[in-house]
Amino acid sequence: MTIPRLYRDQRGVTLIDLIITIIILAIAVPPMVGVFITSTRNSTFGVTMARANHLASNLFEEIRSKRWDENTGAASATLGPDTGETRATYDDVDDFHGLNDAPPKDSLGGTMSGSTGFRQQVSVCYVASTNLNACLGAGLTSNYKKVIVTVTDPEGRATPLVTVISSF
Repeated sequence: MTIPRLYRDQRGVTLIDLIITIIILAIAVPPMVGVFITSTRNSTFGVTMARANHLASNLFEEIRSKRWDENTGAASATLGPDTGETRATYDDVDDFHGLNDAPPKDSLGGTMSGSTGFRQQVSVCYVASTNLNACLGAGLTSNYKKVIVTVTDPEGRATPLVTVISSF
């Protein structure tokens, strides 16, 4: 009596096949995990940028609601808040020069909700009508103030808003 042979269509997976599969997976999986981690991290980008734009716009509108200069006639050569002024008592555009709040604050000086990790910064300078990009030197004035509001998000990305406000 003879032992029956296995049918040709009854084949299994060999040890060599398993080892090759494990090697291919070991090479392919780490880059795929890296892509997954990067895409997960970047999924908050849109929300963070929208929040930064909102914070910059709010501060920008607050600045624009103030007078161009508290002095009538000649512009003040000194930029920044006057002695004794607080955020709640800022009365002209250049009072915001040098503002650096982390976390951002509202017009009364209270911390804004949902702004943890963000930073608001303001720079104000005089510019000439012939070159609105370059700030004039210290002590020089003009009828134009360039205001730069920059909000930095928790990941370190800066969102600047720039405008020129005139005294006319």
